[in-house]
Amino acid sequence: MPDVLTLGPLAFPVERLLAVGLIWMVLAGSLWLARRDSQRARRAPWLAVWIGVLAARVSFVVSHWQAYAPDPATVAYVWQGGFEPVAGIIAAAAVFAFGMGSFRKVAGSVLILAVASGLWSGYLALEAQKPRRPFPDGIRLADLNGRPVLLDDLRGQPFVVNLWASWCGPCRREMPMFVEIASKTPGVAVLLVNQGEDLRLIQRFLKDEGLPAGNILSDRGAALSRLTDSPGLPTTIFVRSDGMIENAHTGQLSRAALLHGIERLPKR
Repeated sequence: MPDVLTLGPLAFPVERLLAVGLIWMVLAGSLWLARRDSQRARRAPWLAVWIGVLAARVSFVVSHWQAYAPDPATVAYVWQGGFEPVAGIIAAAAVFAFGMGSFRKVAGSVLILAVASGLWSGYLALEAQKPRRPFPDGIRLADLNGRPVLLDDLRGQPFVVNLWASWCGPCRREMPMFVEIASKTPGVAVLLVNQGEDLRLIQRFLKDEGLPAGNILSDRGAALSRLTDSPGLPTTIFVRSDGMIENAHTGQLSRAALLHGIERLPKR
């Protein structure tokens, strides 16, 4: 199964689509069980979903607060991901227990929630067992002075590659955060590799945005996008020290998700 489904210029992570689908399954099933009950019972499925999602978000934010503290407004950027499923499942089950009325409907709703949770866990288990892809060998890039840079020189250490372009809105929004993190992660190189634009355009963009050029590289032929099957920009690739891709994320990445991905990289 692909990690991302594309529809024209749009890219949808399969993991998020599945999560949304399972939430709707729980909602629809519990609403059907409560269809002939009191108004309170019919409200319970909606409350379970909203409180469950809120609990999952709050739990993730609390456990990654250092990543959100520099810009607390990003707590509201739920479209960037960042949820703790276990907390959400427990909260939703508690709402069902207190709001569905009869034991039979409580049991039915919790059973639907358990099935959805099992499907989610099964998907994660299958994803964890998928063979990892190696990061492409022989990639030749250039720094902003035109000097060649070989990514093979990073073999033996973990690193992160962010594929971006100046015309890409999400790329522009996340770039200041990437540049900042790149300067604070000793032992893990964070490289921002421009796709398909010439050096003068990149330099002008960085000057206009007031961004340093230290970790910016040029991939004039967009070879990395092709060789990694990137479905769109921005794409962030987390590479282990053994040269295997640990994870790849398409779309704007939050500070918390970036730091979490770096922390998960085996150092040796």
